[in-house]
Amino acid sequence: MRQAFKVIGPLLGAALAMTACGSSSSNASSTATTAATATTSSSSSGSGSSGSDYGLKLNADGTPNLKGVTLHLGISGGNPVPGDTTNYVLAQILKSWGATVSYTIGGGPSMQLAVVSGQLDAADGQFSSSLDAGLQIIAPAMTHVDDVLVSSKFTSVSQLKGATVATSSNLDPGNYLGGVLSKAQGWGANGIKMTFTGADSSTVDQLISGHLTTAFVAAEDLVTLKAHGTFNVLKTAAQISPDYADSFNAALPSWVKTHQSDVLAIDLAWWAAAKVFDTNPTSWDNYAEQYTNNAATPAAVKLERQALAQFNPWPNTPADASSILSNAVIQTNYAANLAAGQMKGAGLNRSASSMADLGPWQQSAKIAAQYPSIY
Repeated sequence: MRQAFKVIGPLLGAALAMTACGSSSSNASSTATTAATATTSSSSSGSGSSGSDYGLKLNADGTPNLKGVTLHLGISGGNPVPGDTTNYVLAQILKSWGATVSYTIGGGPSMQLAVVSGQLDAADGQFSSSLDAGLQIIAPAMTHVDDVLVSSKFTSVSQLKGATVATSSNLDPGNYLGGVLSKAQGWGANGIKMTFTGADSSTVDQLISGHLTTAFVAAEDLVTLKAHGTFNVLKTAAQISPDYADSFNAALPSWVKTHQSDVLAIDLAWWAAAKVFDTNPTSWDNYAEQYTNNAATPAAVKLERQALAQFNPWPNTPADASSILSNAVIQTNYAANLAAGQMKGAGLNRSASSMADLGPWQQSAKIAAQYPSIY
């Protein structure tokens, strides 16, 4: 997820609201099988842990039966861009399984504040914002930051010592990645000089105009850059810091404790949404057009998805579960946010055990392995 740092979102009451489109089922991937052929009864929201599936009832085909479940979800995506579509697909898949889902888009930490106030059940957003708000991680967003380091001048990282590298702000993932890369090269924390443009779009514009030669940009920005010149991809975020994910889905600990079946359903929807991206590009493109309200043309959406796909942002095999979300991943991101000075409030004093509830996630991986055609 790329945060739109120039867009300071209002609180939920004035945020751009987007409920799940009624026509989305016509675009749904075959992996998002509906609950129409349910052979078991629905789970009740908030049932808590009951057996290995936390009280969640599965249909014969491996999909949850979510009839009677209502979920209010959000994403701190600022201005909707195709790269954040998979979390929107997650919401649509929950609908296809029988849940009633509302989906809200807001800027900055407004979605985390909406979770705290009880207006939302869970929201995808920046790691530091979630922990500062007292929330608990329940599911991934992307499995790693979708940043890439590009240059019109350099062809290798080894040439960057003493060079100026841009990113949108000191809170942008690129700033942290620049420091990690510099240390890995043996140059110390300041071997690369970081500069800030104010917004991702400004970074792209300055690269095209030649005012900048080297910068961290979102993977989908490569579509625009390559249309205006030659830009070498020197490193991807996953290569620089594989466990650094930037954003996660989170909820209040009290809600997580009493809604374990719903958390498991959200986790299963994550696996199914990742599968849509990896195996059903036409469906994902249709969802992206819905999510962005057709702000990007179908051709542009396709190109941006292809750019993202190069960097494997949503590996969806259950064998990857521990590398996607685990205590080690949480600790890596916590340390990264502390080092970057992004933790400002309650997150500074969080215990390791309070940051995430990984039981449902681990169970979701077992279910996903059992039903590979769905997940």
